[in-house]
Amino acid sequence: LDEAIDRVGKMIGMAIDWTRLETFLPVTDDLQLRRSALASSFLAALELARRGRLDIAQDAPFAPIRLKVAA
Repeated sequence: LDEAIDRVGKMIGMAIDWTRLETFLPVTDDLQLRRSALASSFLAALELARRGRLDIAQDAPFAPIRLKVAA
């Protein structure tokens, strides 16, 4: 989780506008690793939002989760 917080924290600094959560996942063909990375990245995003570093949005149930640097 700490690695995910570092990774998402660094990458969100590069994002100027709303960016889909999937953008912050490491590139891999391993489905199990991808699912694990998605879960840890989502938890990292929640933690960074709690710290006030980013905003999280989702337009509807099951819609993509989007992130951006907190205003």
